[in-house]
Amino acid sequence: MELRHLRYFVAVAEELHFSQAAERLHISPPSLTEQIRNLEQELGAPLLTRTKRNVALTDAGAHFLEEARATLQQAEHAALVARLAGRGEIGQVEIGYASSPACAGLVTAAMTAYRRTHPQVSLSLSPMKAARQLEQLAEGRLDVGFLRAPARYPVGISAVIIARQPVVIALPSDHKLAENGSISAAMLAEERFLAPTSETEVGLFQHTAAVGQQGKFVARIVDRIPDLLTILTLVAAGVGIAVVPASCSCLQIPGVVYKPLSPQTKQVEFAAAFRRNERAPAVKAFIQQLRAGRLR
Repeated sequence: MELRHLRYFVAVAEELHFSQAAERLHISPPSLTEQIRNLEQELGAPLLTRTKRNVALTDAGAHFLEEARATLQQAEHAALVARLAGRGEIGQVEIGYASSPACAGLVTAAMTAYRRTHPQVSLSLSPMKAARQLEQLAEGRLDVGFLRAPARYPVGISAVIIARQPVVIALPSDHKLAENGSISAAMLAEERFLAPTSETEVGLFQHTAAVGQQGKFVARIVDRIPDLLTILTLVAAGVGIAVVPASCSCLQIPGVVYKPLSPQTKQVEFAAAFRRNERAPAVKAFIQQLRAGRLR
């Protein structure tokens, strides 16, 4: 039994006339009669009663008609799904993100722009450290990662820089420099710094070190913390100060003030990372949008 047999039967059942059904199907009446007879033989039950004047459904035919229509509708739906998936109009994109690009609004902007053109694609979000994002991209468990740009990427992973921004200094609100309009690197020579635990090439340590180099001192890091929110909480408690991306200033934690650095050191680069040879159409469309810089 093939889908065409179901279409032939449905046409006859709806027309209740072999010649009219054959015309609708663009085949000859004898051929249609033979196809229906073969279908009945395969099923082992008569589907239609025929006389010279009329055609009627048997009880088996009436039940088979419902199932045949449902099967044809499901087949059409399956074909539609395949076409949409092939064009990248449906599917799923697994997205990982670090806190600082999220605070910069980059994740939200990319998702909003993508949903305008791909409203039926499911977007799944997972907060994740940069190093873990790169691991999961390489393992195929993540499709796109938003992170601070590392010095290098794993084999098979590419990225596009989507934004750059300056760093700011997070200080306790009762710090002696808290009233300054801006801060020079040299003013921080005696300070205690807090930094992320991520590897040097992935995390913010390089920017903390750059502040020290600009101020002609080696930054004294007193603690390594897993995430920026904990770092800022410890800053509020007076444990130390921190060099963070300017976007983190949206995190209004009581007891923390953010001061611009003047002159600026190396800017923080935010990147969107992905597999170089991505094949999923929905993911490829998301990557194409990022490459084109369409984030608004």
